[in-house]
Amino acid sequence: MLTITRRDLAAVLASYGEHDSSARIESMSAEDFSRVCEIGSRYALTGMLLAKASSLAAIEVLEGKPRELRRRRRDWSDVPPSLLVPDTIALAVAARIERYAGGVPVGRSDILNALSAALAAALPSFRYFKSYAHFRHPFIEGISYIDLDYSKGTVALRFGVRHNRVEALKSRLFESARPAANHYTRTISKYSYNMGPGSPHWRYPTEPTWPVSGSEGLTIATSEIVEFVEQVAVPYVSTHQDPLNIRGTLVTEPGRSDGWAVDATIFAVDFLLRRKDWLEEDLRILQKRYAQYDRPNKESLEIRYRATVEKWDEAI
Repeated sequence: MLTITRRDLAAVLASYGEHDSSARIESMSAEDFSRVCEIGSRYALTGMLLAKASSLAAIEVLEGKPRELRRRRRDWSDVPPSLLVPDTIALAVAARIERYAGGVPVGRSDILNALSAALAAALPSFRYFKSYAHFRHPFIEGISYIDLDYSKGTVALRFGVRHNRVEALKSRLFESARPAANHYTRTISKYSYNMGPGSPHWRYPTEPTWPVSGSEGLTIATSEIVEFVEQVAVPYVSTHQDPLNIRGTLVTEPGRSDGWAVDATIFAVDFLLRRKDWLEEDLRILQKRYAQYDRPNKESLEIRYRATVEKWDEAI
C-alpha cells in the first residue's frame, strides 16, 4: 500500500493546483485516507510518479470518481508555506539514510561479505554459512543462530535458538504445531526490526536496522552491528540454550521474542521439566493474554493445554 503523510499529500495536491482538495485532506476520515493509499498504490504500480498517483487517488475518493489533475506539472511556488515545513519524522529518516550512504555504492554481496568477515572475528565459536547468511553455534541440546537479514536496502538481524528436545516435544504433543525442525526453525528468537527507542516490546537506544548504500556507510554500520551482536545477540542466544530461560522469557517478557504458537513452546518446556504446577499457572497467564485474540487462537490454546495434560504421564 502506498505510504504518504496527510501533509505531504496536501502539499502535492496544492502543487497540482488542487487547492480545494488539498484543504480537505486534514479532515478526511481514517477510512477514506486508507482508501486513498490503496487506490494510489494501484496507480503507482503502473509506473506513475508517486506524487501524481496519490493526488489522483485523493481526487477519486473526495469527488467520488476519477478525473485528470488541473495541472500536468507541479508548481511548488503555489503551495502554502505551512505545507512546506519539513516533517520531523521524514527529516530523521532522511538523516539516517544519509548516515549510511557515504562513499561508493555497495550492493548486497558487498554488504554481506563485509559484515560476515567482521562478525567472524567477533564470533569465534560460531561458523558462518553463506548460503543461509547466518552464523551457527551448536550446543548439546540444539543450535544458536545469528542471521544477517538484508532486504530492500536495509540490514537487520535475527537471533535465536533451536532447542531440539523442545521442538521434538512440540511435534509429539501437538503434531501440527510446526513443521519438522530445520535451519529455519527457532524455538525462540528476536528480530531487530522490532526493537528501538520507540518499541513497546524491546527498547534499545538506537534503531538496530541499517539502511546501508555506500562504502563509508558500510564501515559505520559494521562497527555498530558488531557491537550490537556482542552486547545483545550473543547474550540472548547463550541465555536461551536453557529451556528454563526460554519459558521465562515467553511467560514474563513476551516482547523479547517474536514468533507464533508461543503456548506450544511454553507447554512443551513445562512437560520437559515435569512442572505440572507451571502448566496450570501458564494456562491462566496465556488465557489472560489471549483475551484480545480471535477465537481460533483461544481454541488452539485450550486444545494444546488438554493435549499436554493427556500425555503428561508419558515418558519423555
